[in-house]
Amino acid sequence: MTQQINLYLSEFRVKKDPVTLLLMGQVIGGVLAIMLLLTSYDFLVRWQLNGELAQLQVTLQEESQKTAELDGLLARRSQSDELTRRLENAEARLLSDRQVRDFLSRTKLGNLVGFSEYFKDLARASLEGFSLSTIEITSGGEQVKLLGQVVDSSLVVRFVSNLEHGNSPIRDLNFSTNISRTTVEERFFPFELSTASE
Repeated sequence: MTQQINLYLSEFRVKKDPVTLLLMGQVIGGVLAIMLLLTSYDFLVRWQLNGELAQLQVTLQEESQKTAELDGLLARRSQSDELTRRLENAEARLLSDRQVRDFLSRTKLGNLVGFSEYFKDLARASLEGFSLSTIEITSGGEQVKLLGQVVDSSLVVRFVSNLEHGNSPIRDLNFSTNISRTTVEERFFPFELSTASE
């Protein structure tokens, strides 16, 4: 009696070991590759964080220095109540002075400079044979009265003409002239030049 054995049946097949050397090498290589990637990523993140930390430390140091300077300034300002009070008074005076200056710049108060330019023009306009005995300047320079003597009445006209070439506001004033002579033998002519504000 003959019996056939089917060697292809699962019972007769040689069982293969699922864990082979090649498979183990592939698994270990994959794990190493993943570990290498994670380590590289971790190194990159740490490098970036260290750079940001260094920059933040520099910024913190600068801000700390500014804070220390401000603290010192505030400490010096608050050391003396007298100094603080004087500073407040000076600021109040400065504000008041600015208000007065602004008011004066918008208000015409007449001659604020003085009359030195008037006297310069009077001196430059004088002629030989012409003398002034009285000079009256009123209303901030808008009214001028001049009294004096001349050897010739034409000198008064020339004097007024010379005043028109001056630098002071006297050049724009209109003078009325009064020349008198009491006797024919009198050597000098008394005169009066006067003007009034228009």
